[in-house]
Amino acid sequence: MTRPFSIRIAGIGGQGNLLAGYVLSRAFVLAEKYVVQTQNYSEQVRGGPSYCDVLVSNEPILYPKAVVFDSLIIMHPSMVSQAKFVATNGIIVYDSTYIKDIPNEFRRVTKRIINIPASKLAIEKFGNVMVSNMILLGALVKSTALVDFDTLFEAVKEEVNPKYYELNVEAIKFGAALTDKVYKPRIERKRKRTIGFE
Repeated sequence: MTRPFSIRIAGIGGQGNLLAGYVLSRAFVLAEKYVVQTQNYSEQVRGGPSYCDVLVSNEPILYPKAVVFDSLIIMHPSMVSQAKFVATNGIIVYDSTYIKDIPNEFRRVTKRIINIPASKLAIEKFGNVMVSNMILLGALVKSTALVDFDTLFEAVKEEVNPKYYELNVEAIKFGAALTDKVYKPRIERKRKRTIGFE
C-alpha cells in the first residue's frame, strides 16, 4: 500500500503560508495529480498560529489527513514544534531570519534540513517581507523536484493577484537558487504495515 506525499507549511497569520499551500496544491492539480489541501488557523487573523497541509499522490487519496510529513516549511519560531511530525529522512525548510535552529531531537529524525533567512532576504532583495513564503516555496520545490517550475508559475498565475505575479515568480526563482540540495523523494510512499492488517 502507498500513502500520499505529505507537506505542511506552518507559520502565523499574515505570513502567507496558506497562500503558499494554495499555489503548491494548484500546481499539483495542473500536473494531474490527486491532491487534498486542508488548513488550520486560529480566530486571530494576524499573528495566530496557522498551517496548511498538502497531500499529493498518483492515486486517489482515501484519507484527507497526515500523521507524519515528508516535507515541512516552518516560517515562525512558535511553529518549530511542528518539526516533531517530520517523517524519517523528511525535508525541513525553515526561515532562519527568526528561527535560530532546529532542535537536535528533530535532527535525529532527519538530516535533510535547509535553512534560509527568507524574511531578511525578501526585504533586502524585493523590499517586501510578504514574499518570504515564495522564497521558501522555491527552495522546497527545488529540493524535492515534486513539480516542475513552469507548472508552479502557472499555479501562481491562477492563485495570486495578477499585479503581484512577477514579484512572486521572481521570489520563487530566487529561493530555488539559494539551495543546491536536491533529494528527489518519490510522491508515492510505502505505508507501514500495522499489526493484524491483512
